[in-house]
Amino acid sequence: MHIRNILVGYDESDPARRALALAEDLALQYGARMVVVTVLEPLTVAPSEVVLPTESQVVNARRALEREADRMRVEGKRVEVFVEVGEAARTLREIAQRLEVDLTVVGRSGKGAVARLIMGSVTTSLLHATTKPIAVVP
Repeated sequence: MHIRNILVGYDESDPARRALALAEDLALQYGARMVVVTVLEPLTVAPSEVVLPTESQVVNARRALEREADRMRVEGKRVEVFVEVGEAARTLREIAQRLEVDLTVVGRSGKGAVARLIMGSVTTSLLHATTKPIAVVP
């Protein structure tokens, strides 16, 4: 398998940081480009009321992601970053398809079984819906 493009779902959590570190190692090994994506999900507060992330939340997420990207670029890595608003699993799948990603790397959420049942899991959703390899980092 030749890996040219690696997508990383990144949310600044410890599992996401470990996923990014793995993706960096793989990108170096394969000479691949990394696409690092933060997805800010709208909050549903009532059946008909959805609260979108604020502009400052989007700006702060972009700044954090750009700091990581700048660090990687200094090390000679090819990296693109995206901050999107939407449902995380769907957004990551769409970006992966659009950019012809060969591998997706995500951190395990760390949520227990009950929380996964109630809130869902981005990682589980990706595992069930994608046709490309996924690396899940604990």
